[in-house]
Amino acid sequence: MMIIILALIFLALSLFTGGDKTAKSLITVCIDFIVLLVSIRLMNSGISPIGVSIVAVILITAITVYYQNEVNLKTHAAFISVILTVTVMFGLICLVVKFAHLQGFTSVGGEHINETNGYKGNIGRNMFAVQVAVIVFALVGSIIDTAVAISSGMFEVYRHEQKLNPKELFDSGLNIGREILNSTVNTLVFIFFGEYMLLMVNYLMFYSFSTMINSKDFAQGVTTISICVIGCVLIIPIISAISAYAYTAFSKEKRI
Repeated sequence: MMIIILALIFLALSLFTGGDKTAKSLITVCIDFIVLLVSIRLMNSGISPIGVSIVAVILITAITVYYQNEVNLKTHAAFISVILTVTVMFGLICLVVKFAHLQGFTSVGGEHINETNGYKGNIGRNMFAVQVAVIVFALVGSIIDTAVAISSGMFEVYRHEQKLNPKELFDSGLNIGREILNSTVNTLVFIFFGEYMLLMVNYLMFYSFSTMINSKDFAQGVTTISICVIGCVLIIPIISAISAYAYTAFSKEKRI
């Protein structure tokens, strides 16, 4: 009941302050949430989690970028940069999950998941692929806003100064990226602390600091946030290069 009340308060305040633009954002969130639910359902039915996540990431990126921000040269650049960044990061994600042994369950209600506690060990799912999919979803959610913000900023720069060459426009994109990077990283870090604060307190109260940093819960959280931060840094030169080329190449056709 409390969740419904909070959701209604959030909806009312969002519509009051943001109007139609916020309503479009809320619809986008709802559609993305449906895509995630369908993805989880498909994974649970035995379909490859990595395959499902690839399709879902493309859909979520397209919905968020194009529906929420309209179809134009700015959003084309943002969409391509997000997909390219995820593609580049995918190999790193697989290596990290494999060698850090992040796949598998952690605990439920304080109990570790193993057959001696009455849990079924073989659930017939590729948990390595599931963990990779989880990190990919988190990565996409963290880099879309960065891509759109830099692409839009570069668009405004070039719209007011179309004498800039691709190199100069690329440098402008890097400068914009540096300005928003600190706030993006801080947001991700505080999200991590907000989500894992209770877990960390419990470990420190009942176990030790070394036990906490060696726990799978903590490792999964830190790794996911680290991948997201790396993605936010990597997408800055990617979106800057794509936008600089697109804006200067298409300026004569007045497509921006």
